[in-house]
Amino acid sequence: MFSRIFLLFLTIVLFGSGLEAGLWDNLKNMYGKNKQEIPTIQVLLVHDVEGVNLEVKGKYSLYDPYAKSYISSRFVGKSKKMEALRDGLKWGESFPGLYQLRIQPDEASTYVIIDNDEYSGPVSIYDVGGTISIVNQLPIEEFVRDVLSNLPLNNWHPELVSALAIVARTNAYYQAANPRTTFWALDAKSVGFKGNPSENEQSNIAKEAVRLTRNMVMSRTGVYERVATPFPAELGPIGSGQFKNAGISQITIDEANQMAKNGEHAAQILGKAFPGTTIMLSP
Repeated sequence: MFSRIFLLFLTIVLFGSGLEAGLWDNLKNMYGKNKQEIPTIQVLLVHDVEGVNLEVKGKYSLYDPYAKSYISSRFVGKSKKMEALRDGLKWGESFPGLYQLRIQPDEASTYVIIDNDEYSGPVSIYDVGGTISIVNQLPIEEFVRDVLSNLPLNNWHPELVSALAIVARTNAYYQAANPRTTFWALDAKSVGFKGNPSENEQSNIAKEAVRLTRNMVMSRTGVYERVATPFPAELGPIGSGQFKNAGISQITIDEANQMAKNGEHAAQILGKAFPGTTIMLSP
């Protein structure tokens, strides 16, 4: 199985003078991992529809994301159609003069269901020209896990799955730092994001790959620059192809899987797929 220790060892070899200070302290100083904020990404779930069935299960609070103001807290769930009316949003009750609404879960167990798909984390609803768009904000590590869970992981070698986790995370960090619009960074449909995965073999494999490669991204620069520079990356035919000439791998999924079967680890697979890049901890 792909080992974090191997990749961190490579980093320390290149920075061999810092061993006495301690491995983790060196990495925090190099990559800024002592920050308290958890990196998140804004994902577009619904775009330009007249209305959508939206249910919240659990306690939650409502905010105006434009004014960044608190509206109210609710202690029981709710299931109603979200609509864009002439004088504001309507979700069972009307919100006159309010054309944007943020649903903030108050407990870890609270989640939102939109047209039968389940999502964790805050969800923002926007009325844009009389139609509804919905954006989900979630931690990047959860996003990577959820995207991987929708792939046929049990058909692939664990080292390939670990490589895919790094590719998906690299792309997510780039998109989060270079969003498509002010409101969202990625379209869920373009990356196969469908919200919280079911508990099954696929999701367990994805969870383990994310754990083993946690915070690892590919960078255009190396460890000497001490600044990770993620890029829009795709490995083989998994993505939508929208990043051609930017970060498309030079090998296919089948070729990468064969490399893994031949005993090559995730770092070696990515080295061939994306020549000239370095694996670093996320910025």
